[in-house]
Amino acid sequence: MKTKKERIFYYDLLRAFAIIAVIICHVDHFFGPLTTQAQIIAQMTFHDIGDIGVPIFLMISGALLLNRDYPSLPDFLKRRFARIIYPFIFWIILILGQLYYCGYNSAFIWKVFIGEPSITWYFWTLIGIYLFIPVLNSFIKDYEIKGVEYFLAIWFVTMILKTFNAYPLWSYFNLDMFASFIGYPVLGYWLVNKKFNLNDKKLCILGFIILLISLAVFVYLGYTHVSLIRYENMPNIFMGVGLFLFIMYLDKLNAFNKIKDNFIGKAIVSLSVCSYGMYFSHVIVVKFLSYYNPKSNLLFPVMFVLTVFLSWLLPYILSKIPYVKTISGV
Repeated sequence: MKTKKERIFYYDLLRAFAIIAVIICHVDHFFGPLTTQAQIIAQMTFHDIGDIGVPIFLMISGALLLNRDYPSLPDFLKRRFARIIYPFIFWIILILGQLYYCGYNSAFIWKVFIGEPSITWYFWTLIGIYLFIPVLNSFIKDYEIKGVEYFLAIWFVTMILKTFNAYPLWSYFNLDMFASFIGYPVLGYWLVNKKFNLNDKKLCILGFIILLISLAVFVYLGYTHVSLIRYENMPNIFMGVGLFLFIMYLDKLNAFNKIKDNFIGKAIVSLSVCSYGMYFSHVIVVKFLSYYNPKSNLLFPVMFVLTVFLSWLLPYILSKIPYVKTISGV
């Protein structure tokens, strides 16, 4: 008889925040006209908070999947791909069907499928990461935390270069096997397993400070029109690190004990459980609500909350239908 695996609340909280952050990135057009500098900065700050979402998702994946004993390589790949491919097929049919109904041509629909003007790029990125996870897993099992730090040191070099649009330094000095999104899962594993020489309270405060400073830098660079490769830059990385540390050590300090079992805690867990389905469903919801866009700064919070709620409601309802749950993304 299988025992129910105990949930780790701070993972659920991080995952719930991450899916809301992803939605934040796609609701900018619900703002009204931005007529003052304060409104422009507020909108940019709101949007830049959204850029924490994808790094957090990937960092959680690394914390959960790396340095594990898997029965076999085929078993790992079968389990991982089944969890993401079937929901993708289901939701992409609905997404492309909506676009076809709205009159988009086949060339645009194909680009959405392969992720060029659409959030489906994350699915294809995840495929590549999952293919490489078994390699990383074996490496980390052999070399443990020192191996992780070796990998991260090279990854940080590539990200620093990308931040300054200087990667690669020259064409044959290619570090793509360390570069890009693959570093986020390794970073997540490191943050969870590294023994720091600070107590939990100090690490919590440190995480919050890192988050605030990196977010301020990110907003400033955007405001001054500095071009950064999205998700592949140091401010974005430190935003993810700051939030991850802050939430993880808040949980270790038992700051969430009062909400874990009440409505708020259950809502957080539900958002977490539904997050993969929400990643796709919010595309449909945002497109639908765009036709009823009041373009009002005062009504923006309403439109945002409505988008999050409907994006959660769709996969949640589908998960209650027999035979549909496995493809709902829940």
